[in-house]
Amino acid sequence: MTWKLWRWVQTPVVRHPVYQRIVTMPQVIMPWYVGCAFIVLSPIILLPGMVFLSGVYGIRWAVQIAGSIAYERENGMYELLVLTPAGRIGINRAIMSANLFRNESFEQLQSLGAWVIRGFFTLTLMMIATSTMGIINPVDGESALAQVVVPLYLVTMGAAIYIDHVQSIVLAVVVGMLVPTFTTRRIDAGAAALILYLVCQVCTYVLTLLIGFNIAPYWLEGMGVSAMTQALILPFIRLVVFAASREGCIYYFWRVIVREMNTTPSEVQIMTH
Repeated sequence: MTWKLWRWVQTPVVRHPVYQRIVTMPQVIMPWYVGCAFIVLSPIILLPGMVFLSGVYGIRWAVQIAGSIAYERENGMYELLVLTPAGRIGINRAIMSANLFRNESFEQLQSLGAWVIRGFFTLTLMMIATSTMGIINPVDGESALAQVVVPLYLVTMGAAIYIDHVQSIVLAVVVGMLVPTFTTRRIDAGAAALILYLVCQVCTYVLTLLIGFNIAPYWLEGMGVSAMTQALILPFIRLVVFAASREGCIYYFWRVIVREMNTTPSEVQIMTH
C-alpha cells in the first residue's frame, strides 16, 4: 500500500483551483515558542533529526494537511467543494498536494543535497552507536562472510533510511487526511494529527528496538544459531520489522479513509495505480 500511495503523492494536481489557491497563500510563520523549544533541544535532536529528516517534515505536513481540510470545513466551503466531480477524496488530495509542494518543500526534501547531508549524519550516528552500544554484532574470524557484515549493515541502514523517508511522508498524508473526518475544528485537527503521527512513529521505532535488538537476538541464540549467522540475519529481521510495523498503520488508516469518504473501488484503483 505504501508504494501505491507514494506514486499517488508524487503526482500533484497542479491545475486544480483548490491546489492553486492554497499554494499561493502566504506562508504560516512558526510560533516563537516552537523556535525556542527547537533551540533548547537542538543538541539532543539535531543528529537524529537530520538522519530521519522526512519524519521531521512529516510532522509539519500532517498538521498542515489536517488543519487545511478542517479550515475549509470551518468556513463552510468543504461541503460545497465535495459536490464537484472530484468528490471528497479528490478535494482532500488537492489540499494534501498543495501543502506538500507549497514553497517547494517536497522538492527540497527530495533533492540530492538533502540526501548527501542525511547520508553524512547517518554514518556519524552509526559510528556513535557502534562505539557506545555495540549495535553491529561483533564477529570473530577472517572468513569471507565476516568481511561482509559491516557492508551489510550499511546497506540495510541505507534501505531503512529510504523506507523511513517514503513511509514518513505517506504516513503524514494519510494521518492528515484521516483526522479531519472525525473533527471539524482546525486547532483540534492539528493537535490530533500531531499526536497520532508521533504515536505511530514512536511505536515503529520502539517495536524495531524491542524485537530487532532484544527479542530476535535472544531467540536466535536460544535456537543455537551461530554468531556469524546471527550477524547476517539480524539486519534483515530489523529491516522487516521496521518497515512492516509502519506499513500496518498506513494500510489501516487508508482503509478507514476510503470507508469514511465513501470512495468507490474504481476511484481507489484509479488513484493508486
